[in-house]
Amino acid sequence: MTRLLVTGFAPFLDHAANPTAWLAERLDGARIGGADVTGITLPVTFDGAVPALLDAVAATAPDAVVMFGLAYDTDAIRPERLALNLDDSTAPDNDGQVRRNRPIDPAGPMGYWSSLPLDAIIDDLGAAGIAVRTSRDAGGYICNHLFFGIRHARPHLPAGFIHVPPFPDQVREADRGHRTGMTPERLEGAARLILARVAAQPA
Repeated sequence: MTRLLVTGFAPFLDHAANPTAWLAERLDGARIGGADVTGITLPVTFDGAVPALLDAVAATAPDAVVMFGLAYDTDAIRPERLALNLDDSTAPDNDGQVRRNRPIDPAGPMGYWSSLPLDAIIDDLGAAGIAVRTSRDAGGYICNHLFFGIRHARPHLPAGFIHVPPFPDQVREADRGHRTGMTPERLEGAARLILARVAAQPA
């Protein structure tokens, strides 16, 4: 593969910063595993995230898309296996919109598998001593909505979603002592391993 598109998200809810926006900016313009990387930040909105991603896909013609999102409740990299055809969250998006028990596309399939090499990614991260934990699905918020949206709109484009921890200084006071977060340096190292593995996939 020669071109990779990496996405992060803007800050949302009570998170004043989003490590995935930092990551997308950090990786923009990088060359990893022989592939040129473009990084973009997407809006945390049900109505805006997928159109913004599809515009970026049209503009950059990537060979694969790797989407990153913040999962505050984890200290591990969390590759997501499934995108479900379901918006279901009590949390509002950045437009104030809440969606409960709502199919993303009533005529669409129940879900889509990630088309990234997740098992190899998990092995690579584990071998590097980076905390990693596979996850069945990407939840019911914007992360899953985006993941389903790109797989539905561009089913032949390799794409998948990776949740990441907060930075250490984002861990709430009440959680310190049993939570660590992940440093920017370690997060970038993990992302580079992920992208190198994706770049090694046959085009």
